[in-house]
Amino acid sequence: MVPIDEEPRHHLVIANEFVRAFAVEIAPHERTLCHHHPHDYLLYIASDAEIVSAARGEEPKRLSYRDGECELSSAGLTHVVENLGDAPFRNIVVELLPRADAVRRGAAPTGTGGVANVSQIFDDERAAIFNIEIGPGAEVELAGPAVVATPYAENLNPAFVGEIDVKQNEVCDLAWIAPEQDANLFGCWKEAAIVIVFQVGGTDEQRSRVTIVREPLRSLRASRRGAGMNCLSLPGIIIS
Repeated sequence: MVPIDEEPRHHLVIANEFVRAFAVEIAPHERTLCHHHPHDYLLYIASDAEIVSAARGEEPKRLSYRDGECELSSAGLTHVVENLGDAPFRNIVVELLPRADAVRRGAAPTGTGGVANVSQIFDDERAAIFNIEIGPGAEVELAGPAVVATPYAENLNPAFVGEIDVKQNEVCDLAWIAPEQDANLFGCWKEAAIVIVFQVGGTDEQRSRVTIVREPLRSLRASRRGAGMNCLSLPGIIIS
């Protein structure tokens, strides 16, 4: 078993006091090392996929994912993921570190010019995820704290998001907008592009309510019974 940041298919792109963000790509018919997720995390799926997740304390699960699905999963998962498909399995993982719960979420992304479609695709007391389809010449206002991702092979040129630190990666470019910081996303690509924004923190309205603890949308968590850290076997392979 290895920590998630040492698993070679999980590329750690952003790390700060609030989040760690990974660009993930599993090649066709390959599997990850047995790895551990120490924090709650947001997951965005950037490709249709058929996978097997073999988690500690559970029978391996065969799962079908669809492009654009997202979820919030609880800390503690230790597993191996195998890509059963003929195309790479790509996703973005944004871990919510303890300080993320102390920050206030900024305003939702807003189009201010040109053709830009903003859709909220996930909402929770702790975070929100937005899908932005931005056309050439369009502009969208973004507010931190947030991770900005281009998971569909569109480069996130620093000039596209103003004075924001952009981390380029072979799987997916990511950028971080700090708390109480604003940025403008510009549609500088030749065609319409998809940008995913992970906003961290709760809104003022949510902070005034009692926090609801939600189960993940998928039953991918490791069983917390027992102290062992071994993963189950995937068919034909013993993983320890």
